[in-house]
Amino acid sequence: MKALTFKQYRTANIILLTLIFVIAESAVTLGANLWFRELPYVLSLAVFFVALEMMRWHAFAAIAAVASGLAFCAASGAGGRQYLIYCAGNLFMLFALIFLKKIGRERVRESALMCIVYVLVTFLLAQVGRFCISLIFGADAKMLIQFITTDSLSALFAVIGVLIVRNIDGLFEDQKTYLLRLEAERREQAEDKEEDYRH
Repeated sequence: MKALTFKQYRTANIILLTLIFVIAESAVTLGANLWFRELPYVLSLAVFFVALEMMRWHAFAAIAAVASGLAFCAASGAGGRQYLIYCAGNLFMLFALIFLKKIGRERVRESALMCIVYVLVTFLLAQVGRFCISLIFGADAKMLIQFITTDSLSALFAVIGVLIVRNIDGLFEDQKTYLLRLEAERREQAEDKEEDYRH
């Protein structure tokens, strides 16, 4: 069986994870609307998903950002304006790629503190993005505070989620780096076996 090329692996991985993201976001949103409608909070997995994908696939995380926005709005019965606010606003999270580039992906991945900072930066960028888009429809400065406070549970979930997945080998890691590391480990093991055989 022919091995997948890197591009094929990337495409398949992004499609699979996007489907998982959409299903999970829809399920969480529907559940929250059904059982916790009276609470003044919104629970979305978008920040967690996009933070994860930016670490893995860089700017391709835009797919997760838009898909999460679409799933959230569809599941919550949002109107046309909300679709634009959440889908376009979510794209602002990609500015966190600057943080990853400046600090370094490995440093962020290996430090719990840097992971928390990274997630919070991503969260704040999402709120700023949604606020900026909502300005088109006449929102005032209070809307930014509302976005941050109502979505605070999402930030907490994202922090906890990233702190968990960073301990799973290869999940919260640049995928090219991960695959190269696996290949290097495979070759090293093969060389060790060959050396043992000779002795």
